[in-house]
Amino acid sequence: MESKFIHRFTLGVLCVAFPTLANDSLIFEPIVWGTATQVAVKSPPTTNTWPGWCGVRTQQTPGLNKQNKFDQQSYYITTDGQRIAGRFEMDAPKASWRNNVLLSIPIDLEKTQAISSSVLGKNLNKSNDTIYLVNNDRLDGFLDSIDMNNGVGIELSKSKNIGDEKTKNKITYIALNRVAEIRLATKPQKPSGWRVWLQDGSVLDFDSWSDDHNQCRLGKPHAVVEMESATVAWNNVLAIAPNTNTIYPLVNCAWKVVDVDQVQNPRLSPPTIIAEFIPTAFDATPMNLHGPGVFKFTTPRANCTLSTVINIPNQLAKNTDCRATIECGDKIIWQANMNSEFKPATVRLLIPETEFTVRLDQSKHGALGCAIQFTDAILISDTCDNSTQPSQPPPTAPIKSDV
Repeated sequence: MESKFIHRFTLGVLCVAFPTLANDSLIFEPIVWGTATQVAVKSPPTTNTWPGWCGVRTQQTPGLNKQNKFDQQSYYITTDGQRIAGRFEMDAPKASWRNNVLLSIPIDLEKTQAISSSVLGKNLNKSNDTIYLVNNDRLDGFLDSIDMNNGVGIELSKSKNIGDEKTKNKITYIALNRVAEIRLATKPQKPSGWRVWLQDGSVLDFDSWSDDHNQCRLGKPHAVVEMESATVAWNNVLAIAPNTNTIYPLVNCAWKVVDVDQVQNPRLSPPTIIAEFIPTAFDATPMNLHGPGVFKFTTPRANCTLSTVINIPNQLAKNTDCRATIECGDKIIWQANMNSEFKPATVRLLIPETEFTVRLDQSKHGALGCAIQFTDAILISDTCDNSTQPSQPPPTAPIKSDV
């Protein structure tokens, strides 16, 4: 039985402490493949300490988390996977996007995948251009332009309705205040250079990075080719990684429910996964698996490490009483009884095949008491050991357009 994630949209190892604000600190956690303990470093991460790493995640103290409360954002998504928080720049002569870090960003429709406030966790692949309106209507066709004065221009698809001939092959303009979301049928491009995940949900690519007086300096951001560098506070950085595809969020893996009939006390409704799509390091958003049931995940490649924190969903903490098992092939690689005595467990599990399963069974309270939560769940490729500092390739960024 194939299943889909239920989206709940919200629109905002050994480590080393690094001072950012008075009485607060950031913890930099290197991401490496395998189950070996990471050796501590005594300074902020640099490209010189990078060999053997495939990414770095920041862990923030509670004080910093309060200061970085996430507010609802709109996002400009490029074809190479960058996600830039901000708004249309209404007083600009050409179509552009305003971002706190990169300032003014030109919008090139040929390199645009979507513009929306609810794109976290969505599959954006489209066969045609679509405009979603604030009244829940949608218009399909070919997006011709975005004009700050006239709005969004779209050549509507051919309609079978009598009387629609007048709109065929003509540009219809929709005022920006009526547009809720734009999705384009552009071809995805391969990202390059380095990638940073930020507190506001932005995902930015750039040629290089460095520490600059307790600030993270991003060299040559790919979204604005004219900009030499941009600076962001370290306490706004969630993670950094080279674009080498060595880290993959579990939430993006294909999954399905199997062997439901073999689970004791199966639930009346199908087992499901609820993912809370909020800004997180590597886009590894929290996932709640609700059983009883068996969930089979397909990984992007064999020979990787599943790194995650396993817990019980907060709303079910007093009711959950079941058994959770993670299997790969015919081997059990992790198992625990999930009940009120269970403490959050940080695990690193080797996944030698392209599939693994999570089994939830032996629930004493049926479906109500059968759930498990994965946070920060990522798959780390065994090619991580070969992940070095990227060269500085030509930016695959949007360019200025006459739109």
